[in-house]
Amino acid sequence: MMQQYLAIKAGFPHTLVFYRMGDFYELFFGDAEKAARLLDITLTQRGQSAGEPVIMAGVPFHSVESYLARLIKLGESVAICEQVGDVATAKGPVERKVVRVVTPGTLTDTELLSDKTEAVLLAVHPGARTGVGLAWMSVTQGIVTLAQCASDELADWIARIAPGEVLYSAEVTPSFEKSLQALSSQPLPSGQRLVAVVRPAWAFDAGLGERKLLEQLQAASLSAWDAQDLKDAHAAAAALLAYAEHTQGQALNHVRSLQVARSGELIDLPLNTRRNLELTHTLRGETSPTLFSLLDTCHTGMGSRALRQWMLEPRRDRHQARERLAAIGVLRAGNTSPLWQTLRRELKGASDVERITARIALRQVRPRELVGLTQTLVRAHQLAGVLQADKSHTDAALLQHIGTDLTPPPACAQLLAQAIRPEPSALIRDGGVIADGFDAELDELRAIQTNCDGFLIDLETRERERTGIANLRVQYNKVHGFYIEVTQGQIDKVPDDYRRRQTLKNAERFITPELKAFEDKALSAQERALAREKWLYDHLLDELQTFIDPLTRLARAMAALDALCALAERSLTLNWTEPTFTSEPCIEIRGGRHPVVEARLQETSGGSFIANDTVLGGKQRMQVITGPNMGGKSTYMRQVAVIVLLASMGSYVPAASCRLGPIDAIHTRIGAADDLANAQSTFMVEMTEAAQILHAATPQSLVLMDEIGRGTSTFDGLALAGGIAAHLHDKPRCFTLFATHYFELTEFPATHHGAVNVHVSAVEGGGKSGIVFLHQIEPGPASRSYGIQVARLAGVPSAVVQHAKHALAALEAHSESSRVQVDLFAPPPAAPEPETPPVLAALADIDPDALSPREALDQLYALKKLAQKS
Repeated sequence: MMQQYLAIKAGFPHTLVFYRMGDFYELFFGDAEKAARLLDITLTQRGQSAGEPVIMAGVPFHSVESYLARLIKLGESVAICEQVGDVATAKGPVERKVVRVVTPGTLTDTELLSDKTEAVLLAVHPGARTGVGLAWMSVTQGIVTLAQCASDELADWIARIAPGEVLYSAEVTPSFEKSLQALSSQPLPSGQRLVAVVRPAWAFDAGLGERKLLEQLQAASLSAWDAQDLKDAHAAAAALLAYAEHTQGQALNHVRSLQVARSGELIDLPLNTRRNLELTHTLRGETSPTLFSLLDTCHTGMGSRALRQWMLEPRRDRHQARERLAAIGVLRAGNTSPLWQTLRRELKGASDVERITARIALRQVRPRELVGLTQTLVRAHQLAGVLQADKSHTDAALLQHIGTDLTPPPACAQLLAQAIRPEPSALIRDGGVIADGFDAELDELRAIQTNCDGFLIDLETRERERTGIANLRVQYNKVHGFYIEVTQGQIDKVPDDYRRRQTLKNAERFITPELKAFEDKALSAQERALAREKWLYDHLLDELQTFIDPLTRLARAMAALDALCALAERSLTLNWTEPTFTSEPCIEIRGGRHPVVEARLQETSGGSFIANDTVLGGKQRMQVITGPNMGGKSTYMRQVAVIVLLASMGSYVPAASCRLGPIDAIHTRIGAADDLANAQSTFMVEMTEAAQILHAATPQSLVLMDEIGRGTSTFDGLALAGGIAAHLHDKPRCFTLFATHYFELTEFPATHHGAVNVHVSAVEGGGKSGIVFLHQIEPGPASRSYGIQVARLAGVPSAVVQHAKHALAALEAHSESSRVQVDLFAPPPAAPEPETPPVLAALADIDPDALSPREALDQLYALKKLAQKS
């Protein structure tokens, strides 16, 4: 057995091998020690190999998914080694082989995958120049995507793709490997880290990749996808497809789609933008409250995944967004029973057809998933009927297309309904999966088992009459099979044709020729029925392969419909309006609101969100935003970006109206954080992100700059903030929201006519804080920052607040022309001594004991004269 294990392990040296032994998956040697440390399971020893004890650890096969989930989360891969030989005929160890490899990027198991996200596998291949070829896919989706980008764009591409694994060649340059490892060390917004996997250099072959793609697509050329010249991406695709086939242990018959992603097609949402806008995860890494958690009221997992993709991959071209907006308008129509409500009633409870279809193609689908598919095909037929009966959707081409693809293949639904029981066993090995009447041979074998009880009762009655043993019993167990049990007190009545099978303390068990013949027939029927059922199930999966393409189209149509219904519901529930698009450069938002903040306000306090207008256009492209801390500057900036993103993805928006010109990117520089792993200070991170924005921004970009220049001295920060604002204003002339506490920058619009001052209003009032935030954007600069009032509101000790007040007074009194900075940490200046009146000064100088009477009288007259003068 150890020879067999070591031979298998040699093929997977860097992967944990789960080696099936009975009811457990066992791990040996180094794998066992590693698994024990990661899973907190017990190590044991058994026997010896090469003179050393064999170290073992194991997990039960019936709960293996929970252990796999923990290992995958830690970035490990697991090879599942099953018994494939016949135990009855095996000589020596039963034949075993690795049937699949579970890795972070190739997950297909429902128990290991989130309903709302995909496990994505990415392969990267640096070309001869500065470009990088990329190929990625989700095994459950069946779509291969190709792209080529510049080396310095790789980080943003990886952030957008968010893969679970990245494959790269063993012969890449050290600098490329170092940069890739650096990317792997940084968590994505979800908190997940990339797993970088080295593959042989020969796996990245452009010619092989092109041939593999053509085989998957069943095409003669890649010209139809305009992908024939992406040689570096072809090389990456070769490694991608080979690795995916290796992990699944078979060809990927369901991979029939190809897409090409190009830099100029999508609105650029860098990693910082996704993080700062809290699109899918909060800044603390939580999944709620985020923009996606607010939008996602989908009834199916595939609908949630489609909606997430729409949000993270909005297109610059507005055709797709207009189609979705038109569809949402149709779904919203009707006051009493809008179309979206009717459709959602049918979508509720639908199974994840997309993942079930992929598992059918990989022959990993379970019986109960097929039942769910059967029921969902009925729902799909009803959904198609609703869309075809409602004539209002003729104005929405997208709904027409969805209605066409939703029609299920009749032969598939009929085959599933006939083949699978309504309530089958969880696994095919347990039997009870194939429906009665589907196969005559299986029905006959089952009839033998069904008649078993009747035969045993009849035999027991006859034997009692024949032997006169009133308490004689005919029974069965899995260990000893069928037997006749007689108590010790009745042994003398046992006939001669009884053969002893087992002796118990108070009874004897026997077998007769008649019972033995029936046992052979019944047990043989049970084994043959299980084997027949397994064969029929495999044959059913073969027949279902012909329906992979229509089922894939149906799944995508249902996912799109679910996502559109969710957007329609959100737009009505949250009082959103339809945006409009124009070719002229502008961002005009009237009554804009931040959707997530508004929802939280209503949920926690029942308060209302203060709406604000934003107008940026051909002449006015920059707002210099001032105002108090906690006044709402960051919320206002983020809400503009979120509204632009929602409109671009084809959703209604939280505003009274929205008119939007072309947008190619949303860049954000918000917050303060260091990067200790890469030895970067807070200020270095701030400047690095600012530099990236300055290089990437174009006249069609939206840029959010929040408190730039905070991480250094006052004058350094002010100088840098002014230089960055001037560059954004003069060079790319992008749409810019520039929030600052440097009041000197309020003079910026006086010399830069594309900029305008606005401020978040606040008033001083009573109460503990001494300030009331109005959250209203108004024209002109703010007069104060109210930082000390906010510090008091935050609970800063009063002594610190008083110290700060004195420091503030000193700073405000300081000459603007002085280059010496006031020490903010010095003790507060002492109060000035009051001037002593002349009478008191003269009186203090008198020594009464040293004066003669005449001198005393003179001093008295002098004091009187001083008093009169003062």
